[in-house]
Amino acid sequence: MNYRKFRKNVKAISPVISVLLMIAVAVVASLVVYAWVMGYVGNQTAKTGNAIQIQSMSNSTTGYLTLYVQNVGDGGVTLNAQSVYVNGVQVTTGITGTNTVYIPAQSTATIVSGYSLVVQGPNSATVTAKVTTTGGTFSQVTQSFP
Repeated sequence: MNYRKFRKNVKAISPVISVLLMIAVAVVASLVVYAWVMGYVGNQTAKTGNAIQIQSMSNSTTGYLTLYVQNVGDGGVTLNAQSVYVNGVQVTTGITGTNTVYIPAQSTATIVSGYSLVVQGPNSATVTAKVTTTGGTFSQVTQSFP
């Protein structure tokens, strides 16, 4: 009997208040998810306008590898001294120190690398070049030189 008296004296939250609390929790959770997704999507879509492509490579008369890089994106891209890799190894370029090269949209830049390409006799050399932008986009191409 004492148990029944105890149960009658306990008051619960009203159904209306409980429904309002559930709605408030759901709205707050959805706002948090929305803010996170919009921040992530905004960061990713900012990079979509940045795209480069190595149009060609040539062995210049000085023996250094020359790269012709075109900006095929909608926005400008920036290259720095650490932007060029040949056969997986970072090489020096004409870009020195803290200097950068800005390539406007739909424009092409010529980059002379510090990679010395020496091909003798009937031998051929296969070169893989990779150019990266300061924003993280890159282009890679492989070419054989006779």
